Amino acid sequence: MEDWSKLDHAGKVFPAVAGKENSSTYRLSMILTSPIDPELLQKALDKVISRFPNLNVELQNGLFWKFLRQKESRLIVEQETNYPCAPVDLSEQYGSLVRVLYYKNKISIEVFHAITDGGGALEFLKTLVFQYLYTSGVQIDDREGVILPPDSFARYAEAQDSFRAYYTNSQSHLKDEVSNALKIPGTRFMPYGHNVVHGFIHANQLNAAAKIQGVTVTAYLTAILIMAVHAATMTINSESQQSIVISLPVNLRKLFPSISLRNFFTVINIEIYMKQELTFEQVLEAVSEQMKKKTKKPYLYETIANSMKYEKNWLSRFVPLKLKNLAMRYGFDRYSEAVKTMTLTNLGRISIPSSMTQYVEAMETTMYPTSKTPINCAVCSVNETLTITFARNILESDVIMHFFRLLSGLSGLELKIVSNDWGMET
Repeated sequence: MEDWSKLDHAGKVFPAVAGKENSSTYRLSMILTSPIDPELLQKALDKVISRFPNLNVELQNGLFWKFLRQKESRLIVEQETNYPCAPVDLSEQYGSLVRVLYYKNKISIEVFHAITDGGGALEFLKTLVFQYLYTSGVQIDDREGVILPPDSFARYAEAQDSFRAYYTNSQSHLKDEVSNALKIPGTRFMPYGHNVVHGFIHANQLNAAAKIQGVTVTAYLTAILIMAVHAATMTINSESQQSIVISLPVNLRKLFPSISLRNFFTVINIEIYMKQELTFEQVLEAVSEQMKKKTKKPYLYETIANSMKYEKNWLSRFVPLKLKNLAMRYGFDRYSEAVKTMTLTNLGRISIPSSMTQYVEAMETTMYPTSKTPINCAVCSVNETLTITFARNILESDVIMHFFRLLSGLSGLELKIVSNDWGMET
């Protein structure tokens, strides 16, 4: 990777909108079977970070756009002390856009969304954990699916802005969505922070429960989430009758071949208008139909074209950065934050080398909440364990409680629930 690089198409918005109540910093974690040795973790990090030069970077200001520059300082492992997904330091002099954390038997990475999405960060976490186990003396010979040094960084393919690669100049018929989305009310934590609740459930059994309904796990969980939001907000929403809108990030690498380690995702919105009392089966059918339509290639091609139309406007290239930031904040607030109730992101089933499986208990993904979406949800699974994580910046937990009760009741499966207890003492 060169000493500096442009932000990718999706990454440009995050520096403009980041702040205390929108950290734009997400977390991926692997829970191992034994406590973490920080010295060995640092050795593993020193070994693998050169393979991921796109992560050890800092933000710099240009006249028309921000850009990324390689950091000269070493990335240091830290013991976890702050709440999950806290803001990173965006200052040019000291700012690191990635944190590598440890707590008991958990290794976490927290990544500022401007440099990569969950798909790119996942490759780094898998490699880091593999190298940590190897450095610890664990016999792990199977390296299938892990990006390891001394293989060099594939500058063109892995640093590619795949939005540009798959952008077509055809006219998009999609309009910027403006919906009357329900907002979840609540009381902010003081001091500000994020409470995180993890629910652990048997992955294959949950998949079987969804299969009985003829839908994917993501559709199944989205429908339950909609029912939970409705149950928690029924009283306040009885008169206004707003739609419940769940935003689902889509990993475009699965449909458009790419090995980019940068951002390559889009977002689809699933909207249910709960004017009358809908059954779970009716909500599930509507969710599944919307997902099928919006995850097909023709629709996604249009989302790429629609999201890039302003960037491709040649006049916008010469607008000063400060004005661009104002425009991006306005667009993000009006066409992203204002049109959704919550986000649910699913990394899916994580594949790791078979020789690693006995040392990995579970994975967690944490999606930062924001001022307008005070509760967000993230899902992932590894081995036989699927983890559903809610992160919130408000005291009220009604949506989360309704969700887990509905999930347990509808699936008939046992759940193990743990929390970081942030803000519960207030």
